[in-house]
Amino acid sequence: MGLLKEGDKPSSQPPKAEPAAAVQVQATDTAARVEALIAALKSSGRDITADYNDWLKVGFALAGEFGESGRPYFHAISSLYPGYDQAENDKKFDECLKSSEGRTDIGTIFYLAKNQGVTIERPANAQGTRQRIPREKGQSDKNVPLSLSDDDLEGIPDLPTFPEQIYPGLPSLLKEVTDLMITSQEKSLVLIGSIVTVSACLLPLRTVYFGKTIFPNSYLFVPGPAGAGKGKLDFCYRLVKSIHSEKRERWLVAKEEYTKEVSRYKRQRKGENIDPPVKPPIQLLRIPANSSATSFQQAMAENGNLLMFETEGDTVVNAFSGDYSNYSDAFRKAFAHESFGYLRRGDDGEEREIDNPRLSTVLSGTPEQVKSLIRDAENGLLSRFMFFCINSTPDWLDGFSSYGCETSLEEAFDAAGAQFAEFSKKLEDTPKVMFRLSFPQTSMFNDFFREEKARMQDLNGDRYSASSHRLAWCFLRIAMVLTALRMMDSGSVPEVVECSDADFAITREIIRVISDHNDYIFNVLDRERPEGVAVADSYSSATRRSILSALPGYFKTEDMKAVAAKVGKTLRTVRRQVARAVIAGEVVQVKHGEYRKV
Repeated sequence: MGLLKEGDKPSSQPPKAEPAAAVQVQATDTAARVEALIAALKSSGRDITADYNDWLKVGFALAGEFGESGRPYFHAISSLYPGYDQAENDKKFDECLKSSEGRTDIGTIFYLAKNQGVTIERPANAQGTRQRIPREKGQSDKNVPLSLSDDDLEGIPDLPTFPEQIYPGLPSLLKEVTDLMITSQEKSLVLIGSIVTVSACLLPLRTVYFGKTIFPNSYLFVPGPAGAGKGKLDFCYRLVKSIHSEKRERWLVAKEEYTKEVSRYKRQRKGENIDPPVKPPIQLLRIPANSSATSFQQAMAENGNLLMFETEGDTVVNAFSGDYSNYSDAFRKAFAHESFGYLRRGDDGEEREIDNPRLSTVLSGTPEQVKSLIRDAENGLLSRFMFFCINSTPDWLDGFSSYGCETSLEEAFDAAGAQFAEFSKKLEDTPKVMFRLSFPQTSMFNDFFREEKARMQDLNGDRYSASSHRLAWCFLRIAMVLTALRMMDSGSVPEVVECSDADFAITREIIRVISDHNDYIFNVLDRERPEGVAVADSYSSATRRSILSALPGYFKTEDMKAVAAKVGKTLRTVRRQVARAVIAGEVVQVKHGEYRKV
């Protein structure tokens, strides 16, 4: 193992394992399960550390779970590698103990072993890999680890999607693109993705909140495992692609003319006194996520309004963490349109100030990339993003007929984008469009967030206070986008516009769901929370109540299957909620596969 450097792959990787017999383990604590796994790996001769990055994941998982006590486990697992070196192994584990940047959940080890055909089955009465800790204030049952796991009860839970009743009443552009989607998750993803994407192209629209001018620009991050369907998010960019292309084309023409002027200036004869040409400002809508921080800041200074749209999580993480590409400060300030300065590159070294920056952001990546981008719940970026977590669908969809064959999704979204581009041009003719809520709406708005803040503080304490306030900004921004798209439907662009009651109600339903997803991400990143699966009065307990009420007093697996069909959930969801009901003391497991409600 010590012969490998970072990024290297071993010269001889073991052949892909055939499925091995699962090992039944009666102990329920994590240490016993790890020891049983090591025994199973040794007996089968399977090595889960042949890849350098997997070796690191094993080290970080053991260091995070057991601290120094995890060192013997690390040696035992690593010793199955042909190039194992004890001294180098000790050195690597020391690094894992000191660093928090590569932390992974202990379930990752079982996932790696499962890929090699070694599975440790969990006994029926074991509900998690960690010892249960009673819930205290500051916990939520949305704090299950965001990591790969061998346990169906772990991973991203079945978070709520937007309610079906909001779709018929959407502005025509949003209704058109969401109608193209099949599943509830896809419709929700395209809805929020489209709202945030077009928020970058509504420049005249603004409102005032706490005396601060707020524009529609919003931040969205979509976490989900590979194959979960994040690719549908790419279609949302097509709604503004023609706007970006037109801006870019103008910039290219201006740069070409500038090059000619520079050449003419250099060739001037004595006495002509030609003034040096001025380099044209950057004209773009979409800024690549792999731009340096200085390039990003320069583009922001010269455009005033940008869209960062990136669906490759690695690109986003690398850009945010690079030595010369740290966006964090600029992102935090751009969210609230706060000015920031930077030193312009070049011979002049001019210091420039960016006033009133406007930035819309649509990012997606795997759950682990969320933790790489936003290290913990104290990071200021966390409260600025809306999160919409997605999961892999258990059903197979017919890719030939599900989405129609006459018109591709690319063509459909491009056509919708052409309509929006025409409206955007018309909108630009009005210098300012003031958005406002009606008096009854402001009262409902304050009541909603008063309750929301109390709920957040009850679950997470004061550390989550900033998120509740910034979620109010997100509410206003979504409402502005919906109102602007109503203007697109009507063809009228007034200088003052009031939110309709229908759009206020739609926004409220969207924010309710986003709040659940944000709460889940907060708990995933919260290092201060006790370990274990806690139970709170949240979306998950509401789901649990509906499931338990549909189950008989004494029930078996067959009853759970029937209830899953009745309440419109998967069997996996019902099993997960029953498991959490056991933890909460609401259900008692009588024997394997049989339960009794308390």
